[in-house]
Amino acid sequence: MASVREGRPLGLIVLVAVCLAIVSTRACKHNRAVNPIKTPPKADAPRSQLTLEQIRHLDHTTFEASLPELREAIERPDQATAERETLLAIAAKLQQADESDPDYWPTVFRFLQFASARLAPRAPSPGQPPRILSAILSVGLMRGIRENSRTILFDEGSFGNSEFRDCRIILTTHPVQMQHVVFQNCAFVLPAIASPSSYLRTMSRMLLSSDLVSVVITSL
Repeated sequence: MASVREGRPLGLIVLVAVCLAIVSTRACKHNRAVNPIKTPPKADAPRSQLTLEQIRHLDHTTFEASLPELREAIERPDQATAERETLLAIAAKLQQADESDPDYWPTVFRFLQFASARLAPRAPSPGQPPRILSAILSVGLMRGIRENSRTILFDEGSFGNSEFRDCRIILTTHPVQMQHVVFQNCAFVLPAIASPSSYLRTMSRMLLSSDLVSVVITSL
């Protein structure tokens, strides 16, 4: 009899604990039904916008994969004041990139236009009526060409021993032969085509390998 009496308090405690657990579980379910937890929908993360300074520091493989981002950065107004060191660093990376990439030449042409204009603040602004190179050459110059602060359209011809200073040079798909030609603080405009001629590829390589301030064409 003593063992039975001693077991009653323990059984009562267990019974009370079970009842409390049932009540607590029902209360939680009721609370979730009344105030359901809402999980906010996942929003697509916006595509990161690389700056020219960030692109400058990319490793070779990542840089080659980021040519579209480079073109996108060039078009943004907040990148219009890029530093000379940044532009030259990107030019060096472009020299090492794969030229067979479909994005390569359109990116190179757009970059050269942007970078050279950035480094030639005294060059004429876009829209100025150009002088036509073939018309200049038709005069029969003996001492080469000397042009300052003019927009020149390189349509065709052959010339040498010339200097262009603070000019806007518009290149076309028509090749121009040059010997000992110097461009000082000039902005270059190149046609944005995916499959350029040998002339445009060679000219672009010469520009990329220069400091974009003083460009010397020994022979082209």
